[in-house]
Amino acid sequence: MARERNGLASDRPSRRRDEEVYAAALRLFTEKGYHATSMQDIAAAVGLYKGSLYHYIGGKDELLARVFERGMGSLLDEVEAIVADTSLAASRQLRLILRAHVAAVADNREALTVYLHEFRALAGEALGSVREQRERYRSMVESVVERGVRSGEFGTTDVAIATLGVLGMCNWIVQWYQPGGRLDPRQIADHFAELLLRGLYFDGSTRSPTVSPKERISSDE
Repeated sequence: MARERNGLASDRPSRRRDEEVYAAALRLFTEKGYHATSMQDIAAAVGLYKGSLYHYIGGKDELLARVFERGMGSLLDEVEAIVADTSLAASRQLRLILRAHVAAVADNREALTVYLHEFRALAGEALGSVREQRERYRSMVESVVERGVRSGEFGTTDVAIATLGVLGMCNWIVQWYQPGGRLDPRQIADHFAELLLRGLYFDGSTRSPTVSPKERISSDE
């Protein structure tokens, strides 16, 4: 009876099953796409009857919203802390944001793949919440780029386009990143930082010391 009063015995299996449902939905959304995945598919993947599945979720769109929240939640918190630390130069902030973003994509490839491909599948209140998350994140990155322009660190003439370029560069790694590959997430992020902060333009008036790619992408400026 004590086990029933404190609720722990029933809560643990329920939470475990809830995670199983989420994991199965994430896998199916990644493999088949959101629209091609049915509630029956998800129920079968976790050994439940379709009707029993509604004990754990309100519907397929609720699962998709949860994927989005998990895909972005921790990244938002981390980047918010970076942006709030104005003792850091904008270039340093941008480097740290790149590291956080690339690490989030590498650690949550399935969730971020679904997030990027299925964003428009949500409707109503759920979509509004996800849009708010996306806009909040974009706005934080843009504020760092703008701060760098004001301080003279960055020379871009279009802050909005530069911001979208940063985000697109990081998001695209879901298409090609493989764990255990030639570069780890931090090296990839630092290489991105070199491209963004040093720029690709070379007018011949100056020549940088010859540095190997491995040395460049592992630098910690």
